[in-house]
Amino acid sequence: MGCDCVCPNKPSGYLYSMRKGLSSVLGTIIVLVLTVTAGAMLWHTFYGLFSSLSQQNQLQIESATYSDTSAGSFLSVTVKNVGTSSLTIQGVSLEGVGKFSWAETVAPGQQASDIWAGPQEPDGSSFLLVVNATSPSGGSAQASQVITVSPRGHRLLGI
Repeated sequence: MGCDCVCPNKPSGYLYSMRKGLSSVLGTIIVLVLTVTAGAMLWHTFYGLFSSLSQQNQLQIESATYSDTSAGSFLSVTVKNVGTSSLTIQGVSLEGVGKFSWAETVAPGQQASDIWAGPQEPDGSSFLLVVNATSPSGGSAQASQVITVSPRGHRLLGI
């Protein structure tokens, strides 16, 4: 129970309450808990934002050959993951020729290669090669390059 008293230092007739509030120690602890909680929430928000922004999904075609030989026509592709997260290659397409299956995970800085049999195409024909990949975080990467059909396995790369 509180008591209403006349305050001697205040103008006459001014009443104040003698009820006690929170102790200063308890108030300090509550403020510290709220500050730490708010700081943790901000750190988590910004850390997640900046770490996802720093993840780069980049794929580069190191070499590509489409060659007609006496044994048949072949597409050979080597790619390098030049980003900062692992990529899973989802497939290769050669515009006007078709799509080729390729499912391989490539770590950052690593290369992957594959060879496929393809239809015979006239020497000197040019095609757009596209390699598609995805990252575990749901991002994607794509590399493309124009390649030219070469006779007897000689490599001809277009830019």
